[in-house]
Amino acid sequence: MLVLTLATAFAACAPKASGPSPAPLVVGGWRAADPSGEGVQAAARYAAAHLPQSHGALVEVTSAQTQVVAGTNRRMALRMADGTRWSVTVWHRLDGSFELTDAQQMP
Repeated sequence: MLVLTLATAFAACAPKASGPSPAPLVVGGWRAADPSGEGVQAAARYAAAHLPQSHGALVEVTSAQTQVVAGTNRRMALRMADGTRWSVTVWHRLDGSFELTDAQQMP
C-alpha cells in the first residue's frame, strides 16, 4: 500500500514535457558490425555461394551491419574475385541455417 502511494505521489510530481516527445528508440534497428567477425564471415561465405551467378571466390567484406530479428539479419557489401561488388542481406535463423534474402549487384 505504501509503495503504491509513493509511486502515485512521485508520478503526480514528475515534470511535464514542454514540447514534442523525443523520438522513441528503434527496436530491431541496424547496427554497424565488424566485417571480419565470424558471424559476418559465415554469412558472407553463404551469400557468395548463393549469388545469382558465379562470380568467383569472396575476396572481402567491405562493410557489415546487423539487425536482431527472429535470428539475425546481416547486411553486407561484398567484393568478389571477378571484381564485382554486391550488396547482400543474409538471415541467420535461430536454428542456425542461413537464407539469402536480398542480393543486388552494385555499380
